[in-house]
Amino acid sequence: MIGLVELFAAQIEWHLARNNVVVEGTSDVAFLTHAADLHAQAHGRSILDADFSIVAAGKEDDGGVDGVNRRLNTMRQLADADRDLSGALRHRFVGLLDNDQAGRSAFNVACSFDRRIEPYVDIFLLHPIMPHFGANIADRRMEMARINRPFARMDWEIEDLCSERILIAFEQATPGAVLARETKNGRVHREFEKKAKRKLKQFFIENATVDDAREFLVLLQTLRNYLDLTYNYIDT
Repeated sequence: MIGLVELFAAQIEWHLARNNVVVEGTSDVAFLTHAADLHAQAHGRSILDADFSIVAAGKEDDGGVDGVNRRLNTMRQLADADRDLSGALRHRFVGLLDNDQAGRSAFNVACSFDRRIEPYVDIFLLHPIMPHFGANIADRRMEMARINRPFARMDWEIEDLCSERILIAFEQATPGAVLARETKNGRVHREFEKKAKRKLKQFFIENATVDDAREFLVLLQTLRNYLDLTYNYIDT
């Protein structure tokens, strides 16, 4: 069955699955897709499949945090109108934002604009610790804040998931790439120069092993958990 969701997704060149995580841009997709490829090469099983996909809100200015909110709102409306014969959703869409000033603002806007968008159910901020929520957790936003209290007010972005080996090697190969850094409780956030972010993506793709992709794999495992998909086979 080809419906409204498939037609629109084809126009924006999305690799659609039944459950789709909308991220800020194509670099986010590249990091996570390459990590999934490394896992498949090492362990023989795909993480991205017909049930689970990572898709970019857009390219360049069409993406970013506003792009996530824009695409998420559009696709959720289309999915709601494009159900199967039993009335069930055929496609689900959630959003993932970097935990920086822009991401936190967009997260709050998304949750206030549409009350049906529940924090850490339909839209997520990236944190150093992304827990698997138990059934007894009534307020996921509060639980996320509690668990990440040691990293309060520290930005956390997709590039921070690269291994220290990769990040140190990249810094040595690219002087001036890091504009600032912050360390809290053993975690390091690096603020990269804009062009350096694109170079880091390529450096990761060319040099990372499956061990260097561990934090990306943990995130993919956790996202599958949040979407009620099988995840225990993912070796982290």
